[in-house]
Amino acid sequence: MAKSDEPFHRPFSKLKGIAIKKERTEKQPPPAQTPAKKKPPANNTELFLHAMDGVRPIESDCIVPEPVDAGSIVESIRETIRHQDNEVVQTLQALVDGKARFDVTCTGEYLEGHVVTLDHAVLKKLKAGEMSIQAHLDLHGHIISEAQSALSSFLSNAHAMGYRGLLVIHGRGLTSSQGPVLKEHVVRWLTRGSLSHLVLAFCSARPCDGGTGALYVLLRKRPRKSKWNRPL
Repeated sequence: MAKSDEPFHRPFSKLKGIAIKKERTEKQPPPAQTPAKKKPPANNTELFLHAMDGVRPIESDCIVPEPVDAGSIVESIRETIRHQDNEVVQTLQALVDGKARFDVTCTGEYLEGHVVTLDHAVLKKLKAGEMSIQAHLDLHGHIISEAQSALSSFLSNAHAMGYRGLLVIHGRGLTSSQGPVLKEHVVRWLTRGSLSHLVLAFCSARPCDGGTGALYVLLRKRPRKSKWNRPL
């Protein structure tokens, strides 16, 4: 074709002969090899050894008790006996002098007690179970010292909360060779000492509440706080 016959406008004519470089593809690293899974222990022995791997045993797990002074134990027992004997003597003396604060009656396993000045109608309601039970305490499994501490805390807290009707479960002592020891101690704690100032009356519970293995306890009313504000 003649030169005059070529088209006037050729925008891509200058690109003739230009070589296009191919982009280099980077080599990808080979995939990381996953560690081989450990075989699970075949039996319980291997499982235990696998679980204890790296554990260092202690030298000794035995606690050696300190030596006990036999003399102090004997003296403590003697002091407890003297204290109980003094309580019995004081109670008998109060009965003889007519100064006993509580009138206690025991018929077989049933027992009841109340302050001398209590209205018998109140005791009748307590014996009939007409007083609502606002809290209860189970002394099963307690030794004497633990039971006394638990009963003291229970009555003190209940009186501070304004509770009146309580249920104290002490058991009948049928499995004990010494009889109802805990029951006797509970009556002693309710009628003497600091707890006696909180108690108005008590009696064996109805069968549905534990029968002769439990006591209904009626507490005194908590003194009302004064409405007057204390000066700053």
